[in-house]
Amino acid sequence: MGQDGFTLTEILLALAVLGMLIPLCLQLEVTTLDHIHSTRLRSEATRLAENLMERALAQSTAGEEQGEDGLFRWWLELKDDELRVQMLWADRRREHRLEVVTLIASP
Repeated sequence: MGQDGFTLTEILLALAVLGMLIPLCLQLEVTTLDHIHSTRLRSEATRLAENLMERALAQSTAGEEQGEDGLFRWWLELKDDELRVQMLWADRRREHRLEVVTLIASP
């Protein structure tokens, strides 16, 4: 007559394996969410820098300007042939910086 079911040893082994895998999966999920958040902030900073550059080019007055927009601090410098925008923001771990520079063609 065959026995149906699992032995106590098999059940304990399965629980031990699950006990090791579940924390690893949770850590992977947290890391993934952190990267998604960082990427979203970098994309938002890039979008804001592009908007600032477009506005500065439309005004085309040389000089420096700075300000804040939500989580981001920004610095804009328009010289004769160069436009530079620096973005600064912080997340949970550290401070991030993005710099966008473009050359301006003479008319």
